[in-house]
Amino acid sequence: MNVGNWAVKRALFPLTMDKTAFISGEKSCTYEEFNRRVNRAANGLLAAGLEKEDRVAGMFFNCVEFMEVYFACAKLGLIFIPLNFRLTPAELKGIFDDTETRALFFHSEFAAAMGELIELCAKPLEVVACVGDTIPDFACDYEEWSAGFGEEEPAVPEPPDIEDPQLIMYTSGTTGRAKGAVLPHRKTFWNTFNDALELLFDNDAVSLVAIPLFHSGGLNIITMPTFYTGGTIILQKFWNPEEALRIISGHKVTHFGAVPTMLQMMLDVPDFDKYDLSSLKGVGIGGAPASRELLDRIVDQMKVPLLIQVFGCTETSIVLSCSNMEKIGSAGIPMFHSEVKVLNEDGEEVVPGSGEVGEICSRGPYVMLGYWNMPEETAEAMKDGWFHYGDLATVDEDGYIYIVDRKKDMIISGGENVYPAEVEKVLMEHPKIKDIAVIGMPDEKWGEAGHALILLENPDDPVTLEEITSFCKGKLARYKIPKQVTYTEAIPRTLTGKILKKELRRQYAV
Repeated sequence: MNVGNWAVKRALFPLTMDKTAFISGEKSCTYEEFNRRVNRAANGLLAAGLEKEDRVAGMFFNCVEFMEVYFACAKLGLIFIPLNFRLTPAELKGIFDDTETRALFFHSEFAAAMGELIELCAKPLEVVACVGDTIPDFACDYEEWSAGFGEEEPAVPEPPDIEDPQLIMYTSGTTGRAKGAVLPHRKTFWNTFNDALELLFDNDAVSLVAIPLFHSGGLNIITMPTFYTGGTIILQKFWNPEEALRIISGHKVTHFGAVPTMLQMMLDVPDFDKYDLSSLKGVGIGGAPASRELLDRIVDQMKVPLLIQVFGCTETSIVLSCSNMEKIGSAGIPMFHSEVKVLNEDGEEVVPGSGEVGEICSRGPYVMLGYWNMPEETAEAMKDGWFHYGDLATVDEDGYIYIVDRKKDMIISGGENVYPAEVEKVLMEHPKIKDIAVIGMPDEKWGEAGHALILLENPDDPVTLEEITSFCKGKLARYKIPKQVTYTEAIPRTLTGKILKKELRRQYAV
């Protein structure tokens, strides 16, 4: 049993074989057509000599080709690595070298970056295929490449099992090194069961996927439950709030997931009221804190029957949900197939309603296998079978969990995880900076944004925000670059040299 079988069964099942599976721009395909295209890609990868658990990377905007490669890998037992298209070639090189990636698929918009990446990588690639109108010299045309292979089911020497790794999804590390969460086939199964139950997916579902597919939110929370239940998936290539409203109205979308920033942008579109959103049955919101004001606007203006706030991470996907508007501010309660506890420093569950603070932990078949090539980080995150999120929380008398702080200093900016240590490491190379601390500050547009507190080498020669932005170009993804700069006379640290982030957040709170 593996995720690749889903494509086969949907293509054979009478009620869905001729049903539209995906809509991407002007293109669409039925489940039966989609499975044939998946098989072409799978047979192409087999012909290239790829073997079970070899790694295949994809840098795509949201598109059907992403899902074709995803399912092709799932059928063959290859490990698919969805790449964040905001990362620089230098950042991606670390991922490729770490995983010894053997094949790469990408959109033509990323050709220049991919060419630079290939030159940087230590090992050659067996397949390099590009989707788009302009194909670079170092790649083959994806359509021409896949058309050269048969549409029959691939003859897999060793079919993957539900316990085998299916994906490596990278998330930033507090030390500045990216961590690759290794996700087995069983994780996709259990995440899908949870999400389908929670957001009421069925085979009449029409889901809009606007969150990038390289995110767990786009891939696991919306796309896979819709596919599993036999619904129709609309893939929005680029995020545009007005286009999203047109799609929802025109295609009678029933399900949609977004980070708070996206919903805020949709509500702020001029003439918002002209769009008919009455088809919406369920909207999931997560990835960053949402204000009561925004949630009230979603309910009042979108008139969504079911609005669910969700909590989770790449390593587990979502495990908590809250649809009770009387519990605004809560991360929620455990989902139907989730086991979640808030454990104190002694490993004991905190008493509901006591106000005691503990760390959110979860265990179950939806948890990752570990971090790729990072045994120490895996051991730190997985203790006694429990995954530790690093989020401190309390539990009220009804069992609802409320996050009060983060053990780690991660910033969530527009739904993207930003780790200050990585940003600080880059900026410490700037000749005008003697010391630096980066903290998250509230931001009206992004929820949170990076705020750089800088100790200058020379107080008479300050470094400007524009200089910092320019310096970080090519070294950091744009969303990681600080949006504010403040000069300080000292960066407070412990005796062991750790920055006192909590003190800084309190000092610079607005």
